[in-house]
Parts: sequence; C-alpha cells; structure tokens
Amino acid sequence: MARRTILWAGALAGPLCVVLAYAFRYSVPLEYRTSQSWRPEVIMGCLYPAVGAYLLSRRRGLVIARLLWGIGLFAAAHWLMIPFSRWALLHDLTGAAVLRWSATWLYMLEFLPLVMIVPLLFPDGRTPSRRWRPVLWLSVLLIGLNVVHRMLLPADLGVGGREAANPFGVQAVLGLDDVYVQGVQPITVAVTFLNLFSLAVRFRAGSPIARRQIALIAYPLLGTALAGYSDLIWPDMPFWLFATLTCTAVGLVPISLAIAILRHRLYDIDVIVNRTLVYATLTLILGLVYFGLIALVSRLVAGQAAGFFGALTVGALFQPVRSRVQLSIDLLFGVERDPYRLADKLARTVQQTEDPATALRLAVRAVRRTLAVSGVSVEIDGAVVHTDGIEEGQAQVVPLVWHGEQIGRMLLYGPGHADHRLIGVLTRHVADLAHTVRLLRVSHETVINTREAERRRLSRDLHDGLGPTLAALALSVDAARVRLTTDPESVEPSLLALRERMTTAMGGIRELVHGLRPPALDRLGLLGAIQALASDLPEPRVDVRCEDLPELAPVQEVTAYRIIQEALTNVRRHAKATSVDLRLSERNGELEITVSDDGRGLPRQPRAGLGLTSMRERASELGGTFTIASRPGGGTTVTARLPLT
Repeated sequence: MARRTILWAGALAGPLCVVLAYAFRYSVPLEYRTSQSWRPEVIMGCLYPAVGAYLLSRRRGLVIARLLWGIGLFAAAHWLMIPFSRWALLHDLTGAAVLRWSATWLYMLEFLPLVMIVPLLFPDGRTPSRRWRPVLWLSVLLIGLNVVHRMLLPADLGVGGREAANPFGVQAVLGLDDVYVQGVQPITVAVTFLNLFSLAVRFRAGSPIARRQIALIAYPLLGTALAGYSDLIWPDMPFWLFATLTCTAVGLVPISLAIAILRHRLYDIDVIVNRTLVYATLTLILGLVYFGLIALVSRLVAGQAAGFFGALTVGALFQPVRSRVQLSIDLLFGVERDPYRLADKLARTVQQTEDPATALRLAVRAVRRTLAVSGVSVEIDGAVVHTDGIEEGQAQVVPLVWHGEQIGRMLLYGPGHADHRLIGVLTRHVADLAHTVRLLRVSHETVINTREAERRRLSRDLHDGLGPTLAALALSVDAARVRLTTDPESVEPSLLALRERMTTAMGGIRELVHGLRPPALDRLGLLGAIQALASDLPEPRVDVRCEDLPELAPVQEVTAYRIIQEALTNVRRHAKATSVDLRLSERNGELEITVSDDGRGLPRQPRAGLGLTSMRERASELGGTFTIASRPGGGTTVTARLPLT
C-alpha cells in the first residue's frame, strides 16, 4: 500500500511542479523571465511519472517503468527550478544560489538516462548479453562525469544584476574544460548511439514479440537522442524546430513503452522498420551520388548541366539501387521475396532433416519467418500437427492440396508482407511434407492395428484352444493318478490317450509359433525354406529358381515366404496344374517373386478371396505391389515386388 501511494504521489507531483513552475515564471517581471516558455520537461514531468506509476501498478518490479518514473520527476524538478531559482534570487532568499546551481545540472539526470540506460535495458531490464554489461557501467560512469562537471564548473548564475556564483565551483575544473569538451562529450555521444545500436542487436536476434516491442520504442528514443545532441550536430538549429522535434520524441517515448509492454501483440512493426531502413539507405546513397555528381560535373562543365545530369543519373539508378537495398534489408530480416530462391532454400533445408516430421517443423518455421507473420499452424485431416509462433487474432486459411485432394490447411496469424506467389510456393512444399507425414501416420496406425489384431488372435487361440486342452490334460493326469491305486490295469489306456492328446496340443503350439515366424526360415534360410515348402506338395511339381539375392531383412523374408506359401496353396487347391515355375530375382532395387502355373487360369469374373487379399496386404505393408493375371497359353501368374530398402 505504501509503495503504491509513493508511486501515485510522484505521478501527481510531476504535474504539480509544472504548474508551480508557470506560477513562478509569471510572478517574475517580464525582463527577468527566460525566453523559453515551452520545453520538453513540461511533457516529461506530466506524462512520465504517470505512465511509470501505471506500468508499475500493472507489472511490479519493471525496471523500465521505474526509470521512466524517476526521469519524469527529475524533469519536473528541473523545470520548476528554472523559474523558482530566478524568483528566489530576485527576492534575496537564503539558498537562492544553491537553487540556481541545481537548475544547471538536473537536466542531465533526465536526458542522459533516457537515451543511454533505457535503450540498453529495454524491454526486460537486462542487457542484451553479458558482453554489454561493461557498456552499462561505462554509461553510468559517463552520466556521473557529466553531472559532476556541471556541478563543479565555476559559472556566473546571477539574474537581473543580482550576482550569484556557483557555491560549489572548483577552479581546477575550469582548467579541465578542454578535456571535457574534447574527451568526455564525444565519448558520451558515441556511447549513447552504441546503446541505441543495442536495440538493433536485440531486434536481429529477438522473437516476433521482442521485435515488435523494440520497433515501437526505437524511433522515439532515436529522435530524443538527435534532439538532445542537436547543439553538437546542428548548432544553429532554430528553437521552434528543436522544441517540436524534442517534444514529439519525448512525448512518444512513454506511449510507445506502454504499448510495447502491455499491448505489443496488437501491432506489427516489422514492415515499418523494413521500409524505413530501405528508404533511409536509398536516400543516403542517392543523395551522395547526386551531390557528388553535381560537384564533379560543375568542375568540368559550366551552367545548369550539373543539376540536370545529376537528376537524370539519380532517376536511372533509383530502381536498381532500391532493388539491391531491399534485397540486403530482407536478408538482414530473414525475408525472402524471390519465389525461386525461396523454393530452393526451403528444399535444401528440408533435405538436411532426418524425418518428415522434423522437415515439416522446419518448413513451418521458414514460412513464419518468410511471410513475417506472428504465427503459423498446420492441420492435417482436421488435427493440428505443428505450430510455430503466436496463434492470435484472425487467421488467413490456406488449403493444402496434394494431387487435387485437400489433405489439410495452413493457418497464418497476424499481418505479413508476402504476396500470393510466395504463399503459393510455400504451400506446395508444405503440402508435400504434410502428405508424407500423413502417410507415415496412417502407416504407423496400420502397423499398430495389425499388431493389436495379431495379439488378440493369439490371445483368443491360447484362451479358447490351448488353455482348455492343457486344463483337460491336467484333469486326465489327476484321474490316472487316482486309478493307479484302485485299478492299475485301466491306467495304461488312459495314458496312451493322454499321450495322443499331448501330441495334438504340441501341434497346436507349433502352429501358433509358425504363425509368428516360420521356424524353417531360421533353420534353412529363405531359399531352403521355400524348397522345403515346395517339396511338401506331392503335386504339382514345383521348379524353384533363385538368382543371387542380397541379404534381406527379417520382415522381408517373412513377407516373401508367406506370399509364396499362399500362392502355392492356391495352386494346389484351385489351379489343377501339373507344374509350377517359382522364380526369385532382384530387379531395380526390388525383390521380384513370380509364381506361374499351367493350370486352368483365372475365371472370367475373379473374386478376391482371403488368400489374394492377404498377399496384396502383405506386399503393400512394405511399400510393394502385387498382381495376378492369366498366363498366355493357360494358367496363372502371380507377381509380387518388394522394395529391398
């Protein structure tokens, strides 16, 4: 409660000091008044403490708000001391010289922290990095040196014939005035603009939110610094121009700070900063060219030809120079406007990734940065798969179309500066990646569903088949054990029957194991297992031919074996063939399986049964193909192609 009372008391003290300053000003005779009836301190004293108190009431401990509050109070005190010290000196009040003395250095505590400390600590109260901390301490030291120099500099502070010397003046400081003018002042100016440059460093490496915050405050602070050092930059600047520039700049500082801290997401300043840098650089370059040509041509040709030649040259250079400058600024901001370079950059970025999901994430980030939007979201089949940036405000919906099918959409949040060509190029790349991610998701879901279905089948077979069989065997063993003492002769037939049932149970277990992975593959290899499978068929005769094959993955071996097993089973059941030609070979990075018979061939309207469906599904699970067709001269040919990678 006490803290809030102090804050708002300071906010009220600023305007009160401004009012008292005007009261003392008009209580002094006209010939003793200063000629300046309006200075930036009026705005700073009224506005800065109020905005600082408001920000601190919303966000406690905000360093920038504390600085703003204190700077406003120093400005109000300085504006009050100017007329009050004159009034006190004219009325011979005790301590009037001290009041006049305070009016000579208070302005430095309002101006220097505003242009040196605020840029370095905005927006989070910390320097951009540890390397900037010495710059902060140097800034504090320079502020102290400037204030101490003004405090100790001997000067006549008299008004209207009333003499008043600096009560704290030191003559030795007067001898060091050249050192101050030639050393401390230039260093102070250089460090000021270095601190302003720190905003550009933050902007370059910052997030979209930080960029908007920095862009809002950069222009007012730069205008304040230029106006404050106008006596060094433009010594003869008219006072009305100085007052207008300074009052506008210092008035925009607290407003920009409040917007940047509290409402920064409602504004997109990237475009303004981009355009400002482009046209400022363009103006500088063309201005140098123009005046340089005028100076050069005027030495060679007399008359008005120099101005005409310079204007003609600037007009011819305007468009190519603007294009080059725009390209350089876009590279600085990470913006690409050429669709062809953009497509190449995005393709190279995607090729360096390890999986489509990562590629899509990088592509979405590239879309946000290129289009200069605040956020991008990609939806596939109605589900959000990836977002980047801030999803806020009305979104621009861009459909993602792959081969005529809309597979999702891309949502762009916030204003950008890209045309439809860029959006079209980016959308095509994002659509390709989204389609790949979609296929992987469907494939992953298919694998999971297939695995779960296989687990349910095994559970059902164990529960309904093997489980009751083992339970019945246990009961038979118990019954035989009981009869062993009462009727030993009847035990032997029971044990024989029990042995047969155990053999049947073992066969059931073997069938379950074979359903997971045929043991023949581990024992004989793929070729040996196929030859063993072919020899088990009494008829028809199977001729197995196999070229040199590379080493296959286990899933490829199982798939090839199951397809061949199902194809031979169909031949035995339906084809009524006398011979079968089974061939395995490698063709263009694929394992080609061909099973041809000389049977009766396919019917006129073939129906896809469980066996054909199983073979087709097994091939498609590995990304392969499966076909079945009638053989010329009679018979059927089954062909499956499985990728080897």
